Amino acid sequence: MKGLNMELPVLYCLLSGSALTDIYRHKILNRWLLAGICMGLALSFFGEGQDPFYMKLLRASITLLCLIPVYALGGLGGGDIKLFAVTAMFLNKNELIAAVVVSFVIAAFMGILKIIKNKKPYQTINFAVPVLISVLLITKTSL
Repeated sequence: MKGLNMELPVLYCLLSGSALTDIYRHKILNRWLLAGICMGLALSFFGEGQDPFYMKLLRASITLLCLIPVYALGGLGGGDIKLFAVTAMFLNKNELIAAVVVSFVIAAFMGILKIIKNKKPYQTINFAVPVLISVLLITKTSL
């Protein structure tokens, strides 16, 4: 279990930075995501990860493939699906599925509040924020 001790702080940092850039720049930076990929693979390479690197890459690839239809329908931006793919490298399968579902529930709630506040039916959400919140809830850690 020592891998979880190293992986979660890296994931929290990645998600926090992504949420901040999503709020202030309305995008998730590719270089930030690339740093997350490198850290996830490095942790596995040095024996600090919960899974071998090839499992992390497989889980990230499957996540990306599963979310591409949501992107194609306009439900998520490209940075959002890449963020989920990188997040997949740090969580196990069950945590990942829960994080995706909880993220969509939180985003729906945020969207409803935004619609009520702005009185406009179509609103965008900085989706990195629900991803961060869901991962914190799923991993049972709070700030």
